[in-house]
Amino acid sequence: MWWQFQQDFISLITRTHETNNYFYPVDGLRAIANLLIILCHLVTIFNTFIPSYPNNEWKEFLQSIAFKLSPLMAYGLEIFFMLSGFLLTYKLINQWKKNHVNVRLFIKFYPIFIFKRALRFWPGMLLSTLVMLILGEPKYPNSTYSFETFRYLSVWLFFQNYIDIEYWLASLAPLWSISLDMQVHIILTLLLYLFYRYRKSISIYYSLGILFLLSIILSIIIFNPITMPIIEVTRQYHNLPLLLPKHYFIWLEKTYNITFPFQISKINPMKIFLHKMYLPFDARFGSFITGALLAIKLIENPSLQTNQNDKYKKYFILVSIFLYILSPIVINIDRFASSQFDLILTLSIACSRQIFALSQAFLLFTALCPSTHPYHSPWIKQFLSLSIWIPISKLSYLVYLIHWRISFELIFHGPLNFLRTYSITYAIMISLPIVLFLSQIISCLWYVIIEKPLNRFLDNYKSYKSHLI
Repeated sequence: MWWQFQQDFISLITRTHETNNYFYPVDGLRAIANLLIILCHLVTIFNTFIPSYPNNEWKEFLQSIAFKLSPLMAYGLEIFFMLSGFLLTYKLINQWKKNHVNVRLFIKFYPIFIFKRALRFWPGMLLSTLVMLILGEPKYPNSTYSFETFRYLSVWLFFQNYIDIEYWLASLAPLWSISLDMQVHIILTLLLYLFYRYRKSISIYYSLGILFLLSIILSIIIFNPITMPIIEVTRQYHNLPLLLPKHYFIWLEKTYNITFPFQISKINPMKIFLHKMYLPFDARFGSFITGALLAIKLIENPSLQTNQNDKYKKYFILVSIFLYILSPIVINIDRFASSQFDLILTLSIACSRQIFALSQAFLLFTALCPSTHPYHSPWIKQFLSLSIWIPISKLSYLVYLIHWRISFELIFHGPLNFLRTYSITYAIMISLPIVLFLSQIISCLWYVIIEKPLNRFLDNYKSYKSHLI
């Protein structure tokens, strides 16, 4: 029976496999990342209704908690990337340790593994495409059938992050990160096997460490504070026109009968930053490598020797992480916009994602390492393992894909339209539970009616073919 509604629904709100207790904290971190990203997108949408800089309303927005915490919200993606690298590495290395995999077997295993990863993504991409078609999406001006096909293929074949944002399907904009994740799985799997085969010459941990340092060096080389004035842009421009195709705003104004409080410029000062520093693989693989390093650290059985100094180090690191997270609120970043701070700005922007990913990897390590380890933190483990995180975590992928377009509909033309006159901080606090709840309901229905039955069908088909062989 393909459809098992009750069983599948219960699986979304419970942990059915007690032996997996080791990874319970992953649920909490994944759920928090999901909430941060939704908040980030809500801030991006709501600030389109504020009169442009230097209006007083805009200056008030710059002093709001929502704006000051928006960098932290955007870092939710780094948590997803770190977890993806962690789970990929942990699974593969343990699998290769149990079963000796020579080159011939790996060549046979590799394309199947990558195809399975694509199968993991495609049902959710179908859901987001259906949501887009139901709610509406404009065609590109003077478009052709072949060009529209290309726009869809860029999403479904995982290269969206390498095409101009002007050609994106706006409703599917968040899927660029799925393209990146798939590219990392294709490349990192090969690298992990290479490191595993030659681990006697150089350990996997050190090999990954070199890649991590390389990610920082590449970011420092790529970032240019002159051509990528990220501070001025985020403080003086509305984000949405910089992130979506311009024809989409013309469509929004006509469809929803609204007038935006800004002119749609033909120049995008954010574009260079997006296409060189934000979207491509070479600028974003550092967080995945951080997760891979965490996996190797746990696989190698961390030291169980308790040392009082190590406990002090743990508390020092935890306090540092807390202060780092709060820094956007207490530090006036305007002072670093001057050219005399170009070096500081370059280092901080280039390394910020890796530093944040490292901080989250450390928090996860304190929850996953053995209880006898000096860095173990039972309260972090307990917090990240709370049952409240389970449904948010298990549906995080589907919710991530559809919340963006649903938020548009609710805010521009739906029941949340009245929040446009509220301060952004209050608006996102009110709209978050509504957007999350609606996205969760749609995702839950899709999971139990379409995705899970499809998985059973494919599993049964594979078993049938193997039986015939």
